[in-house]
Amino acid sequence: MSKQITYKSYEPKVLKKLHTVQLNMLKDIDVFCRKYDIHYFAVSGTALGAVRHKGYIPWDDDIDIAMLRDDYLKMLEHRDELQPKYTLFSADCENKYYNFVPIISMNDTRMIVPLSKDVFDTGIFIDVFLYENIPDDPQEAKRYISKCFFWRNIYVMSRANFELLWPGATFVQKCKYTISRVVRFFAKYIDPDGMKVRKKYLRLIDKYYGKTNTYTVLGDPYANDVIMKGNEILPNKYLLFEDFQMPMMADYLVNLERKFGSNYMEIPPEEKRVNHCPYILEFRKSD
Repeated sequence: MSKQITYKSYEPKVLKKLHTVQLNMLKDIDVFCRKYDIHYFAVSGTALGAVRHKGYIPWDDDIDIAMLRDDYLKMLEHRDELQPKYTLFSADCENKYYNFVPIISMNDTRMIVPLSKDVFDTGIFIDVFLYENIPDDPQEAKRYISKCFFWRNIYVMSRANFELLWPGATFVQKCKYTISRVVRFFAKYIDPDGMKVRKKYLRLIDKYYGKTNTYTVLGDPYANDVIMKGNEILPNKYLLFEDFQMPMMADYLVNLERKFGSNYMEIPPEEKRVNHCPYILEFRKSD
């Protein structure tokens, strides 16, 4: 699958409201994580926003955090305490999503991205990326990442809805979406709930768990770019993000340069901006 780029320009009031809701979600999650000694850190656009803007990237519409599997397992164990306000969607629990990146979703809201249209009904959410152990040997790691990415793609193609991405797509993208439709059609009969592929993927990512000092976000299109050593990830450093002290990686600048390139401090033109471009966005009546 290609690195799908989508972008939506919001009404300023709507985007400001979304930012406020998500930041309050993050503060609640931070309290939860501190209670159970769960270490997390900003990644991707959220980490870039903390460095470049001291808060949100002006057009961004989500918060991205990440953690190591040990910390995620603590979150998974205590996920019921996120209720009744939030729900954890993950391949490891009863609430599934169209990909393998867990999300914390706010109940009584809706934020439906194009790929989950008519498939998964989620609220306004925060992504929780998992930094998993991978081989320390670079060549072995590259092969392992490719294998994980293959099974991730099979799962996404069998679960996601590419209908809303068809208009304006390139010829190559349309070919990939067509393949996805075929995979999804056969998956209804071979693996209707995605359980077979999910188990295969989860067994695969457990292969090196706790056995190496090298990590990346398996199944992510940028997995080869954001490989980090353990001492580059923790202990946390902190940067101001709006009015919140955001936990960061130990070597967050190294991570940003690996993902975005050495010019990450430059503001991209509008045609290169990225956000979630939700199909449906509904706030709580009280917000």
